[in-house]
Amino acid sequence: MKKKLIVDILMFILLIPEFSRVYTCTIVHEIIGITLFVLMIIHLLLNKKYLINIFKIKHNTKTIIILITNIILVISFLLTTIFGIMSSKEILTFLSVHNLNIIKLHKIFGYISLIIVGLHLGINFNSMFGRITKLINNDIVNCILGISIVILGIYSFIKVDYLKHLTGEYGFSINIGSLIISILEYLSIIMMIVIIANFIYKKIGGKSER
Repeated sequence: MKKKLIVDILMFILLIPEFSRVYTCTIVHEIIGITLFVLMIIHLLLNKKYLINIFKIKHNTKTIIILITNIILVISFLLTTIFGIMSSKEILTFLSVHNLNIIKLHKIFGYISLIIVGLHLGINFNSMFGRITKLINNDIVNCILGISIVILGIYSFIKVDYLKHLTGEYGFSINIGSLIISILEYLSIIMMIVIIANFIYKKIGGKSER
C-alpha cells in the first residue's frame, strides 16, 4: 500500500508542472513526461490484481464507473505519451515526426488526461486526499476548505481558458508571468475536479476505494 501511495503522490506532483510548459525548458518537460510514463507502468503493475480480475468482478454501478474511468485514463495517458514521443525535440528526436498536428494532439490529450486524473482521484479519494480530511477531523473546516478549492478551481479554469486548451487552440499553459501561480492554478483545477467527482460518486452510493 505504501508503494502505491508513494507512486501516486510522485505522479501527482510531477503531473502539474507539465501544464506550465511555457515556463519550463523542453528537456525538462520531456524528462518529466518520460518519468510519468514509467510511473504509470509501475502503477499498473502494483495494481495487477485488479487488472487480472477485472472481468471476474461482479459489476454494479460503482464498479462500472471505476472501470470506465480507469480505461479512459489509461487510453488518454497512453495517447498523450505516444504523441509526446512523436513530437519530441530533445531526448527522443529519432522518433519525432515534426508534425504540428501531432503536437496539437499531444496537448489536447494532455488536457483531457488532467480531467480524467481528477475523476480517478475523486473516485479513489481516500487513498490520498481522504487522509488529509481525516487529519483535520472537522466537518465544518473540511466543508469550507472544499468549497474554497472548488471556487478557486472554477476561477482558474476560466482564467487559463481551459476549454481552448482542450480544442488545441492554446499550447501547454499561457504566459501569466509566474511558474508558481501557473502551478497553483492547475493544482486548483484538478483538486476542484477531485472534490466534485468525489461528491457525485458518493451521492450515487459509491465508496472511495482503490
